[in-house]
Amino acid sequence: MKRAQIRYLVPAMIALLILPGCIVRSVHSWVKDDSIVFEEDLLGGWTGAAGDGENVAMTFVRGADNNYIVQYSDKESHGIFEGKLAKFGTDYYMDFRPKEGADGVDGMLLFPMHTVARLEIGSGQLSLSMLNYDALKSAAKLDRLRDLKFTWEEDELLITSSSSDLERFLLGLGRDSKLYSEPIRLARRK
Repeated sequence: MKRAQIRYLVPAMIALLILPGCIVRSVHSWVKDDSIVFEEDLLGGWTGAAGDGENVAMTFVRGADNNYIVQYSDKESHGIFEGKLAKFGTDYYMDFRPKEGADGVDGMLLFPMHTVARLEIGSGQLSLSMLNYDALKSAAKLDRLRDLKFTWEEDELLITSSSSDLERFLLGLGRDSKLYSEPIRLARRK
């Protein structure tokens, strides 16, 4: 193994141990391929703050097959993701997974998992509400995830349902569901 590969491997392994509990992870996409849409208004750079006040920057560029390449950074982390956007009524949802072949820690994951956010796209404003890992984990322990299939990986929740079931679950949540984290609020970068 080359020295450069080892330099990235150690932080990647640390990230794998620390990060899994931070986001809701799924084996399959949260949106079906036939639900994918593309919104030009999402393209470009966005900056703002997460619910805890931490500065966040995101950039959306056009990827293949009406998907997005999403660059994310905050004070402690960064990553490049593939995003699939779906629209149901007036609600948008984006499935994220680490981009294959991306440089750095985020590109080192051997089995990229999916996560999801509900988006509100406005004129020059963007709000992303991720599913709240702790709330979903508590619901799973109480067997309150409706028909979702899941497993436990060293006491960490891993959703194993199909994309159809995941999409149905999202559509069953209300906009103000307690299963969402505080939104990340962004404004278009000028």
